[in-house]
Amino acid sequence: MFALMFMLLWVGVVCLCYRHLHQTSALSVGVMEGSYRDMLECTEEDITDKVVFLEKRVTELEKDTAANGEQHSRLKQENLQLVHRANALEEQLKEQELRADQTLLEEIKKQRELLSKMEREKSIEIENLQARLQQLDDENSELRSCVPCLKANIERLE
Repeated sequence: MFALMFMLLWVGVVCLCYRHLHQTSALSVGVMEGSYRDMLECTEEDITDKVVFLEKRVTELEKDTAANGEQHSRLKQENLQLVHRANALEEQLKEQELRADQTLLEEIKKQRELLSKMEREKSIEIENLQARLQQLDDENSELRSCVPCLKANIERLE
C-alpha cells in the first residue's frame, strides 16, 4: 500500500513540476527561480494534501475490502448451510416417499388378503347353505313320501 502511495505521490510531483515548468518556460531565469520556490512550496502543500487524501482513501478501501471479505465469508457460509439443509430435506423427502410406497404396498397386500379371506368365507358359507338346502330338500322329500302313509293311517283311524 505504501509503495502505491509513494508511486502516486511521485507521479503527482512530476506532473506538477512539468506543468509548472511548462507554464513558466517563457519567464526569465530570475523569475523562474522565484517561481520554482513558489512551486516547491505549493507542491509541498499539494503533496501533503494528496498524501492525506490518499491515506484516507487507502483506509476507506481497506475497510471496504474487509467488510466485503466478511460479507463474502458470511454469504459463503450461509450458502453452505443452505446447501446442506436442501440436501437433508431432499434425503428426508426420499425417505418419506419410500415409506409411503412401502405403506401403500403393505396396505394393498393387506386389502388383497382381506378380500381373499372374505371370498373364502363366502365360498364356505355358500357350500354350507347349499348343504343345508340339500338336507332340507331331502327331509322335505322324506316327509312328502310319508304324507300318503299318514293320510292312510288317519283315514283308518277315523
